[in-house]
Amino acid sequence: MKGKLKKILAVCLSAALIFTFTACGSTGIDSELSMAPAVEKYLESVDQEYAYGIAETLAYDEEYLSNELGWRTAGSDAEHKAADYLAKEMETLGLEDVEKVPVTVDKWQFNDAALTIDGTDIDIMPASYATNGTDKDGITAEIVDVGGGTAADYDDKDVNGKIALTGIDQWNVAWIDQYMNEAALHGAAAVVTYDTGGYATYSDDMINMQDLCAEDVIPCVSISKNQYNQIAAAIKDGNSNATLKVDNVMEPDKGTSYNVIGKIKGKSSDQQIIVSGHYDVYFNGFQDDSCAIGLVLAMAKAMKDSEYTPENDIIFVAHGSEEWGAIGSQFDWTTGAWEMINNAHPEWAGKTIAMINFELPAFYDGKEQSQISCVPEFAGIVNNLVSDSGLLAAPANDIYPEGISETSVDSNTMEDGVSYRAAGVPYFINMPGTQDGDKGWIQQRYHTVADDKDTYNADVMTTNLNTYGTLAIYLDQTPALQLDLTATCDDIDEALNEDIAKAADADIEAYKEASAELRTAADGLNNRISDINTRYEQAVKDGASEDELAAIRSEGTELNKQTLEAFKYVQDNFIGIILTSDIVIKHVPYQNNIDVISGVTAALEKGELSSEDETSGALDLAWQINGGSEYGYYNFSPETNEASHKTLLEDTNKGNIFWGTGKGSMLADTSEATMSVLGKAAAAEEGEKVSYDEEIAIYSNALSAQQKELAKTMKAETEAMIKLADLLK
Repeated sequence: MKGKLKKILAVCLSAALIFTFTACGSTGIDSELSMAPAVEKYLESVDQEYAYGIAETLAYDEEYLSNELGWRTAGSDAEHKAADYLAKEMETLGLEDVEKVPVTVDKWQFNDAALTIDGTDIDIMPASYATNGTDKDGITAEIVDVGGGTAADYDDKDVNGKIALTGIDQWNVAWIDQYMNEAALHGAAAVVTYDTGGYATYSDDMINMQDLCAEDVIPCVSISKNQYNQIAAAIKDGNSNATLKVDNVMEPDKGTSYNVIGKIKGKSSDQQIIVSGHYDVYFNGFQDDSCAIGLVLAMAKAMKDSEYTPENDIIFVAHGSEEWGAIGSQFDWTTGAWEMINNAHPEWAGKTIAMINFELPAFYDGKEQSQISCVPEFAGIVNNLVSDSGLLAAPANDIYPEGISETSVDSNTMEDGVSYRAAGVPYFINMPGTQDGDKGWIQQRYHTVADDKDTYNADVMTTNLNTYGTLAIYLDQTPALQLDLTATCDDIDEALNEDIAKAADADIEAYKEASAELRTAADGLNNRISDINTRYEQAVKDGASEDELAAIRSEGTELNKQTLEAFKYVQDNFIGIILTSDIVIKHVPYQNNIDVISGVTAALEKGELSSEDETSGALDLAWQINGGSEYGYYNFSPETNEASHKTLLEDTNKGNIFWGTGKGSMLADTSEATMSVLGKAAAAEEGEKVSYDEEIAIYSNALSAQQKELAKTMKAETEAMIKLADLLK
């Protein structure tokens, strides 16, 4: 699971429903749907203790870890051994066609590290980021405390050929690549970082690790704040000569990661459902994501133990290389899944009716109600399952006293589902129990040693096993996939800012007419889906023959091909991504930039750099340009920001942005103006008369360019809506 400042979404915290057993039989599912008996038998077979055992083995058995801190990263020996273990476990469960599917990644194997300070007893094992290590003798040099690691912090520091020691805040300030690139820019031979805020707030003993979305530059490691305090005291006492040794293997394009798969074969293999998690970890990675693999295998076990025979193949997948798998990319996570669906098994995209993915599935977040996350087009299934199916009942204990919400939460880019979605596979994911704010899971425990088995909640694991096992059976037994493309229409309509579009000379009326036509076609598809499923359930009740039921299911399978083709078309033609985080309709980044740049220009015309409420001044707004990437210029050198942008954009990083391919936008060319305004801010504060005419001209030119891109993108979306409507007819 990922968690960058640049990638932060508003996260609604949730998990899933606990079942209560009230009426018929031992489980008391009160449902008239034909799959109810199968669900009932599945629930009776759920074994959360088995799930825990798998998670504990993956997280703590030293055979499956790379070093004493943990670690099981892309293409490492530990990942390979864990893949062997998982394949054997799948075979033991009785899954068929078990296979370790090899995919190519950039190999990263962190074996060991040591940081010592002459004249002291300091001997620390730092955690290494995804950079090359040192030679066996290491780097012996002065270690220099550079404070917060921003460009200004280096003004009076000489780090050339030395080891930079810097505090970082990856939640509020910048991602690790900018700190590393800034240190390298000033000549540092290596950089040692520690968290000053944001992540790793559980205690001052926490070491944090994240994906390094950059080209390999210099050795970059992480220590805890308490370890920093020891070093700072040593430096104060005159002991600043340090030796850093990092045994870290980095091999671009030479790594092999394994996605381990096994299946329960269906009556037909024309379609399939994928149930997945990832098994690579930082530290011990108990919740993220060893528990998810425990859940995946426990779901398979419950289906086998209940003798469930699916209509479609159900594929259980343990993905490798989710946390990181590619050097020099802002899209460096979920690499194993990307390679799986695009290179190893591209045919899956046309036959997978749904993927169910898991992250942090056994942590209790203290919430009274849970939610399921999914692509918008699956929201209707969640509502039907919770409200109408009768397959989900009220909570059986106090974990979620208000049960499960009928309203789902939109999926995001932080896990393997994003790679499958980009390839045309619609998916669900449990909403991991992460808690809110600086006291919550993400900021306290995420990617630290505090992601441990003490966080395990058996009821939450059972909740997820029950809920998503039921969902899988519901999907499998329903002939026509309930993928509601009116949700796409809703997103398209909500994405339109008529005032901004009109000012850009976009054809608003054509856009709205095309959207209305698409909605009519989507309603027609929904009617056909409903007709098939209604007839099927009635046929079961009427005691129809197997041949009659098979004929209706065949209708559903044929319609599903059209539905999945339409979903893929939506991903290709309408779905964009702001930087690497927010999933939006493609023209939205241009609208956002136009809105922000207009505000910046208006503020500069009034000479207002900041407002009392920090919402309307030029510098209050300018950082929000290009999805917030302009904020880097507030803290780091232009070269550092350019290095980050180079790894983000398709035209400067071809073939290395994976699930971001075709989803980005043309960035506004405003950095020169923003840097100039920042440079004049001090003079303005001193009361000097400052002119911003040149900066206003740059912003105005950028605004015009963004308006042209907005109009062009909306025209393409309009044409795509018309084509999609024809596809649905």
